[in-house]
Amino acid sequence: MQQIEVKVENDHIQRITTAKPLAALSELIWNAYDADADEVRVELEEGQLTKLGIIRVVDNGGGIPADGVETFFQSLGGSWKKRATRTDGGRAIHGEKGQGRFKAFALGDRVTWISRHGGRKFSISGEKSNLKRFSVSDSVPSRSNGCTVEIENVVRDFEIRAEDGFADQIRDVFALQLYEDPKFRIVYDGEEVDAREAIKGVTPYEISATLEDGREYHGVLDVIEWKKKVERKLMLCVPGRFSFHEMAPGIQARGFEFTGYVTADHFQGLADENAEGLVELDPASMALVEAAKAKLREHFRLREAERSRSKIQEWKESKVYPYDGKAAGPIEVNERQVFDVVALNLADYSPDFDKAPAKQQKLILQLVKAAIESGPSALPAILEKVVDLPKGKQEELADLLRKTSLTAVINAAKAVTDRLEFLRALQILVFDPKSKRQMLERSQLHRVIAQETWIFGEQFNLMNDDEDLSAVLRSHVELLGTDSDGGGVRDKLAPNQPVLDADGKAAIVDLMLSCRVPTATDDERKHLIIELKRPSQNLNEDVIGQIKKYAKAVALDDRFKHSSVEWDFVAIANRFTKDAEFEARQKDKPKGMVLEIDDPIKIRVWAKTWGEIIQEAEGRLTFYKRRLEYQANDDEALRYLRNINEDYLSDEIKERISHLEAEENTVE
Repeated sequence: MQQIEVKVENDHIQRITTAKPLAALSELIWNAYDADADEVRVELEEGQLTKLGIIRVVDNGGGIPADGVETFFQSLGGSWKKRATRTDGGRAIHGEKGQGRFKAFALGDRVTWISRHGGRKFSISGEKSNLKRFSVSDSVPSRSNGCTVEIENVVRDFEIRAEDGFADQIRDVFALQLYEDPKFRIVYDGEEVDAREAIKGVTPYEISATLEDGREYHGVLDVIEWKKKVERKLMLCVPGRFSFHEMAPGIQARGFEFTGYVTADHFQGLADENAEGLVELDPASMALVEAAKAKLREHFRLREAERSRSKIQEWKESKVYPYDGKAAGPIEVNERQVFDVVALNLADYSPDFDKAPAKQQKLILQLVKAAIESGPSALPAILEKVVDLPKGKQEELADLLRKTSLTAVINAAKAVTDRLEFLRALQILVFDPKSKRQMLERSQLHRVIAQETWIFGEQFNLMNDDEDLSAVLRSHVELLGTDSDGGGVRDKLAPNQPVLDADGKAAIVDLMLSCRVPTATDDERKHLIIELKRPSQNLNEDVIGQIKKYAKAVALDDRFKHSSVEWDFVAIANRFTKDAEFEARQKDKPKGMVLEIDDPIKIRVWAKTWGEIIQEAEGRLTFYKRRLEYQANDDEALRYLRNINEDYLSDEIKERISHLEAEENTVE
């Protein structure tokens, strides 16, 4: 009988043995996984006086080699895994601190490892009362490989039976490994842990987070979607996708069953310092968690749209969808949109709907269509008498219908409120002290404005986005060729040479917009060239000089000459410097005009603040705003920005949106 003395202080081992049952059992299963086991069985036996007397973990892995016992048990932290990244079978190594075996003592007072390796069998035993000493038995012949861990004198009746839902918790920890490795299976308390057959799919995303001090952290989010109902979780994992912490995902995704797994090198650093238990107090970790939540929201917004399209197509193919062909006009377009929202919610709320015969489905959808056309008051009776929905669900759907616009007038009103909310959102983006410092010109502000060019006038269409003046010339020539002589103008003005400014440079303009001018001949056009500056940059003389150079380059290039075209060049930023403001406030010129050229072509150059642009846009909406009695607030503005690609938003705005969503989730 060999004795092994653990070379570490007893109190250090004691801290490791305070693990929760899930962590302790998971570690034993991970050890089997690292030993290339194909099957792990967790067996729970009743005691003489207790419901739980023995916990046994049996695997068919490689076992513990006799000559490696001291390495495995003598030096805490001296695991063989530190010297390898892959097992002999090619699996990623889970643990590397040699602490997992000691967590078994969190479950019972006595633990025995029975190893079968290389044709020999022996045991290693330890007592919680003396964690620094282990006994190793003499070896005897064995025909198989593997390891059995027996935990005796279980400290209390833990609720870890499969019937207590504990097998599902084990499934959540090992879901990715079970899904991707068909050779690996876990049988827990007589119940096979179902992951591979229960998973619809796994979608990976790269995520990143940046702290205020500029440090960047990167990770991967794996989104598992399940075929059956599960408890939603966000699992944090060290590299290799080995989970060590779970938390609520904190997002809404109605109708989806999912688990998110966030893997990051940063988490490994916490584990190396034995600080993984403090992960929710670590700013970098929480920044990665927030990035994961944002990506989850984006993922399920796309999945919801995809699912909706798929379901409606399914109804059309089975001929139960109550609409045929294209919508007859804007009112029917709106009614169909309302119907789709209500019908899809109905299908989610009523599990029996999809099981019903096609004739019954068709009848129900026809009645819902009739309720939408006649008004929301008819819907509750249909839901109660035909669909047999619970009262609470009836009221939810009826309320949804009441809140949904049914006419083109309401549809137009929604467009106006959207624009008012965007103008309020734009004020937050460019005037909020933190946001305007963080907001970038080309990659963020520019991208937002390119999607909302109506703020410069309804009549304009976007022609060029972040291109040089040569591209502007091509668009100009294309329009003239289309509008006038069927190509003669295009051929005459074809840009063989690039357009250069006074310094000989190919100037890049942010946006080019164009519109027709209503006249008797209908062949006159206006071009609008916009130069955007990030909110933190002032409108100074250099900015005004830059926009003037663009205007002069157009004026001096014969290829731009055309009597039926007017040009406006506008530079936009938050505020003027004093010198620049004098130039924009010239006598006998409209406010903001810094240059006007009438020959050889008509060109005006402007310098304006975002405040002026927003005020002008609001002015065009004033009549509708008063009629609607609607005033956009910050929360509505942030909800509007939530639909914009988050890459275009400053960190401050993303943080405010996250806070708003957290408040909404709390209320719900």
